[in-house]
Amino acid sequence: MTKPQLQNCFHCNEPVPSGSNFSQAFDGQQRFFCCPGCEAVAQNIISQGLGDYYRFRTAPASKASPLPEKLQQQLQSYDNADVLGDLTTQDGQWQQVELSISGMSCAACAWLIEKQLKQDPAVASASVNSSTSRCALRWNPAKTQLSVLLKGIAGLGYQASPFIADNEEQSYQQEMRAYLKRLAVSGIMSMQVMMLAFGLYFGEYTGIEQQYEGYLRWISLLLTLPVMFFAAAPFSQSAWRALKAKELNMDVPIVLALYYTFLASTYATISHSGEVYFESVCMFVFLLQLGKFFEFRARKQARDATSNLLKVMPVSAWLWDGQQATATSARRLNAGTLILVKAGETIPADGVVQSGESSADESMLTGEYKAIAKAPGDTVLAGSVNHDGILVVQVQKALTESRLGQIILLQQQTLHQKPQLLEKTDKIARFFVQRLLVIASFTFAVWYFFIDADRAFWVTLSVLVATCPCALSLATPTAITCALARLNRKGILIKNQQVLEVLPKLNRVFFDKTGTLTQGRFSIQTFVVHQHHYSADELCNLIANLEAYSEHPIARAFATQHSRQLDLKEVQLQVGAGLSALWQPQAATAPLMVKVGSARFCQQAQSGAHVYCTIEGELVASVVLSDALRPETTTLMQSLKALDIQTSIITGDSSAQAEEVAQQLGVQQLWKSCTPEQKVEHIQQAVAKGDTVLMVGDGINDSPCFHAAHVSVALDSGTDLSKNQADVVLLHNDLSLLSELIAGAKLAKKVVRQNLLWAVGYNLVIIPLAVCGFVSPYVAVIGMSFSSLLVVSNSLRLLKQ
Repeated sequence: MTKPQLQNCFHCNEPVPSGSNFSQAFDGQQRFFCCPGCEAVAQNIISQGLGDYYRFRTAPASKASPLPEKLQQQLQSYDNADVLGDLTTQDGQWQQVELSISGMSCAACAWLIEKQLKQDPAVASASVNSSTSRCALRWNPAKTQLSVLLKGIAGLGYQASPFIADNEEQSYQQEMRAYLKRLAVSGIMSMQVMMLAFGLYFGEYTGIEQQYEGYLRWISLLLTLPVMFFAAAPFSQSAWRALKAKELNMDVPIVLALYYTFLASTYATISHSGEVYFESVCMFVFLLQLGKFFEFRARKQARDATSNLLKVMPVSAWLWDGQQATATSARRLNAGTLILVKAGETIPADGVVQSGESSADESMLTGEYKAIAKAPGDTVLAGSVNHDGILVVQVQKALTESRLGQIILLQQQTLHQKPQLLEKTDKIARFFVQRLLVIASFTFAVWYFFIDADRAFWVTLSVLVATCPCALSLATPTAITCALARLNRKGILIKNQQVLEVLPKLNRVFFDKTGTLTQGRFSIQTFVVHQHHYSADELCNLIANLEAYSEHPIARAFATQHSRQLDLKEVQLQVGAGLSALWQPQAATAPLMVKVGSARFCQQAQSGAHVYCTIEGELVASVVLSDALRPETTTLMQSLKALDIQTSIITGDSSAQAEEVAQQLGVQQLWKSCTPEQKVEHIQQAVAKGDTVLMVGDGINDSPCFHAAHVSVALDSGTDLSKNQADVVLLHNDLSLLSELIAGAKLAKKVVRQNLLWAVGYNLVIIPLAVCGFVSPYVAVIGMSFSSLLVVSNSLRLLKQ
């Protein structure tokens, strides 16, 4: 089969070399390829039923090449159990890993990779984010090895590897160099063509021979070619793929303006007639690239603010056997392992100091910049820096399960979310481009046929350039990214980006009491024995043994009363109520039913105590506990009241302390002795009345409420279940951060509104001016770039507040 002349590769769009015979049929046409690699990748994609990739992609793929043997060996190394443990997190039978993917050019690439991965039955989920070039993968390694999945991605023409912060930084540097190259080409050529343009302009007034005029025009054309086909290539490729997919993006009007000017000037050069505007083309591309470069740097700055924790993820550790230290991977540390931490090193895991004294910098995790003294018995956090001493630490949690690891995991999950507001602005931008093209066509027709045919060209060019909705498309994502970074820096971890849209409408907050409004550090104030054939010590130890099965803050009050282990059978926990078990004392002939919990759970009359204990239904002890309020709660309630936000307490506590707390804080509503079901019912009633509700809690019994409320907030000191199900986690265990959260969401909404108002307002003002011929192309380029930079700069203000 004869290959047509000037044919580009169907896969990567690069020129097909003469004599190349790589081809295959697709959609009723013979498609040609530049090399066997592109042909093999295309055949792989089409044979798997993924041909829609070629139908709907908006940019060409990267040039394919056979997988090098060294890279194949590297992929196989990921299957090693130790290495896999370093790179992934375990979730039952599933493993989770974050992949960094190179070679992606558009949303169709993300769709293709997702489809490829999901065809494997071992893959539970795969989510590819085209803007960050990352993939969140969850799969069963017992069924399919990671290297097999990565080779499958490589078979599509992309290179995937587990995400490592240093590798990502290297990728950013490569992209930065590409921006600088395009900027340099367009800038240097603009200067050269501008000098030639001066000669042509002065020649119009002083006279210039036709042969010299033609010479200067042809030189200008040659110097403009690298600008059009290299510096402006990203705009051209994006616009062409969008048109092939029957879509319109922001690059379509830009490319139309570029080629409109370039082709008209080329025709004038060849035909020796009319005027040439090559200097306008070069300067236009230079200004566009300059604007894109500054936008890229701004986005990188915002992104860096959200990924700083990745930089402090420890890589190595020293195993300690009591005599010498052995190097190992930080990810291979398990609970109970002894490690040595030298001065100046990053602590590789959460643990307890066994020997040595030092101080640690935990500012990246806690926000506290003062050095914290560490001695035997103190806890240390992964990611904190050991200052001046040598510590022997017993690992409590592996790196992936540590506080640092959990925060990073939640951050990465948040990156794959797309707020509804962002989707709306994308639709508005596409709608605007459609109307812009109609307006540009109408403008050309009116000027050419009715006003001034000579100016029709330039007026239409100004309309296309000045009204490009780049600022509109940047208005929301830049503000949201910067808002998330700002809140995260203050110790507020947003797990669900939708909360930024909901919080500005907030008018009702529900608080759990124990461990949320109070410090959750209970101490026994009064212990009353009601049946004197049991001693106080015996009953204290019995309650402590039973409470050991609970994570509730009240249970920790009895930890110090645990004097000896008792054999308890059939222990049952009723969330928010109490515990029951069978216990057989030495004098008893049969097991006795023991209940410890609220008055309702123990079926006793409320007497003001916090904890009741019954044996075979008979009250044997009651306990009054003391729990101090968090020092920041009074200020928080005052700030919420100033914002006209109603506050309520819903607690399972049946004691008189609930009324004392409500009265002391000035809370409008109190519901006590609530079961988890009753808590949910109260929240659902508020939602049904039209209130926008936020729930703050820290325990297992608060988790059902989190689903009922519009926004849920958990303290970092809370249970793992509550933190996993909450939309927001306050990392510093400081309730005053709730005010920061609300203020941050309102500020983000304000900035988004400012950005949208500017973007829309600018276009509404510039369109009639451009249509009427009052805006020159240079002014249009500067105005469009300034509009985009203003939006990004306005969003960056969030990082400085």
